[in-house]
Amino acid sequence: MDGLYIKKNEGISLEAGIESVGSLRLLAQAGGLEVMRQSILKGATVWITPAEDVETLEFFYILSGALEMKVDGSPQQLAAGDSFYVHGLRDELLIRARQSTELLYITNRPLFDSLFGFQDDLTNLLRQIDEKDHYTYAHSVHVMCYSAKILEQMALDGMDTATVSLDTLMVASLFHDIGKCFVPDEILKKRQPLTKSEQRFIVRHPMDSARILKQRFDEKIVEIARNHHERLDGSGYPFGLIGDEISVEARMIGVADSFDAMTTDRGYNRQMGCLEAAEELYALKDRYDRRVTGALLTLARSGALEEIRKGDGSARP
Repeated sequence: MDGLYIKKNEGISLEAGIESVGSLRLLAQAGGLEVMRQSILKGATVWITPAEDVETLEFFYILSGALEMKVDGSPQQLAAGDSFYVHGLRDELLIRARQSTELLYITNRPLFDSLFGFQDDLTNLLRQIDEKDHYTYAHSVHVMCYSAKILEQMALDGMDTATVSLDTLMVASLFHDIGKCFVPDEILKKRQPLTKSEQRFIVRHPMDSARILKQRFDEKIVEIARNHHERLDGSGYPFGLIGDEISVEARMIGVADSFDAMTTDRGYNRQMGCLEAAEELYALKDRYDRRVTGALLTLARSGALEEIRKGDGSARP
């Protein structure tokens, strides 16, 4: 019949680069209008960013499940049958799935292809990490989740985070260690302390991360990943930057990175509990930004960080 289009359960599907997030499927498109079905797994966090085109409208209808979003600092609960749309959005909107959720997603501007290309880059990079060393993959996902939580807590604490893009932070934190693809396996997977000559390979990885990310992402993401091992007192690497020479995003990922290393058993370290590690980082005020470690400590005391670690069974009291 003219004008009728039937689409069975097939077609282009965009699987999230992180298995614990969900997927996006294109159902129909015409004249700039796109209809998609989005799946978000329980506990996953996604975000909606302001569109470059101010006329872009994005409509979401909850088919099943339950979501939570924060609007002007107040949590809003949404369930099956509820809907919302964004038009002229100025700030990033963070959404968390309280249950596994299915959404009907409609936009008046073509977005799927750009999302697909961006996601394809992410998936390829993640595959490189996982094939090289699964620990580094799990660590990268943890650091991304911790960084997002820290940003959220800093905002709740009344700090000015308006200049921090959640989108940029998430990508930089997820791929901060992609440069370890160039570290020899026998060094990367070694469960004993590294020798000085072996440490030189590790110290080089932020520069290698920057070199890989520069091929795909903007300079801000490159800078954050390159500087995540820099410390306020100049004791970090690769450049020995100090104070304001280090962006707040790099400071946040530096704290998240150190925290995950301290709370993970790597064979040569004493694995700490979340609260103990957060307290130790907070005490190192010359190296780490107190605004960041203070937010981390608040999260540790609330138990929010344990929830992230439960995904792989490595949480400790």
